[in-house]
Amino acid sequence: MKITRRLHRRPDPRALYVISLGCPKNRVDTECMLGELHAAGYYLTDALTEAGCVLINTCGFLGAAVQEAYGEIEEVVRAKRRAGFRLVVTGCLVERLGEQLRQDFPEIDALLGVRTYADIRAAMDGARHETPAELTAAGDARYYLRRTPTTGPAWTYLRVADGCENRCTYCTIPDIRGAFRSRPLEDLLEEARAFAARGVKELNLIAQDTTRYGDDLYGRRSLDRLLDALNAVAGVRWIRLLYTHPAHYDDALIAAMTRNEKVVPYLDIPLQHIADPLLRAMHRRVTKAETVALLETLRERLPGLVLRTTFIVGFPGETEAMFQELLDFIEAFRFERVGAFAYSREPGTPAADLPDQVPDAVKRERVDRLMRRQQRIALEQHRARQHRRLEVLVEGPTDAAPRRGYPYAGRSYADAPDIDGQVFLRTPDQTPLQPGQFVTARIEHGYAYDLCGVVDASA
Repeated sequence: MKITRRLHRRPDPRALYVISLGCPKNRVDTECMLGELHAAGYYLTDALTEAGCVLINTCGFLGAAVQEAYGEIEEVVRAKRRAGFRLVVTGCLVERLGEQLRQDFPEIDALLGVRTYADIRAAMDGARHETPAELTAAGDARYYLRRTPTTGPAWTYLRVADGCENRCTYCTIPDIRGAFRSRPLEDLLEEARAFAARGVKELNLIAQDTTRYGDDLYGRRSLDRLLDALNAVAGVRWIRLLYTHPAHYDDALIAAMTRNEKVVPYLDIPLQHIADPLLRAMHRRVTKAETVALLETLRERLPGLVLRTTFIVGFPGETEAMFQELLDFIEAFRFERVGAFAYSREPGTPAADLPDQVPDAVKRERVDRLMRRQQRIALEQHRARQHRRLEVLVEGPTDAAPRRGYPYAGRSYADAPDIDGQVFLRTPDQTPLQPGQFVTARIEHGYAYDLCGVVDASA
């Protein structure tokens, strides 16, 4: 994702070109750094040739992310040799590789890991001037309040915590991001109110493990308390939970989701697998029986629930029988949203040293088989929604509709931004739609990932 905005035509040392890679948590970091740089007089440009400085915020979670980041850095370095702008590289890859990046790319002027984002002004200025007291920690409330949003005008991410201590055996995040650290509830409320005052209608709660929120601050998991408080924020219409952990649901959280009308019945629960031997090897702290019981409880307690999950295919020791067990599980539960990823053998993780590593060709074939199975399920579900009515949050004009004649894009509660599909819209009388507007649409066409509908003017 390249974050750009043309504000000036002539380049100067404060003209900033930004590349932000990785997950929504990384995107929030980028937005916070942008807020600090804007306060210091920097402005965004959409052309690398006009840049006086460049910020690349990297992801380093998987080997594929490392390759992507190296490719972006190489491209920018080639441009830097011609133009001479200042280059600052930040993020998870810096935390993971450290000075190796400077050795590989001596053209980098400054490196900032995830624990030193508050130094972004000094890094970009090229001088280690004193950092203002209020910026001594990136978790400071004012640091988040100065965020420059890069999402649509009607939605944003609300990061409730950082770090992770689950220690799944395939994951590098605890070493990169550190221990789990919740943000105070009062700070999150202040940020939510500030976004609501700007017109934001949808808050997407994120963390490495959203369901563990408050455990470190309040002595117990407190996502239920946070949902109660956010539900009272005027102007907010939808609250969505992403990155939840199946081992950390409890009755208090489920009750909070049922009593708070702004919490949409959509849950992102990365399950990773369902075969018990692999769940143990992954250190997921949950069994197949417990997972099935949780999903059945959630579907019973939350009418209209949309479940998104992700699976790791080809984890060490995964047999064909275990993979078939996973396929049967997907068929039985008919998840509305599924992502599948081939296991990535990451140096330094316990899983990298496990026996019975699965060949890459087998992993690729299994991912393809799983996603073809899920595509059929998703298509059946979307076709069943034809002729039904949905509330849709309009995101704006688009030319990406799968069918001509649908000039606007939006999302229903069933679609998380930047992850799931969209609802493409037309109006019967050519009335223009505005970003942030809620409309009722009658679905006319259902596809595997997207829907097309007409706005119901009578609703």
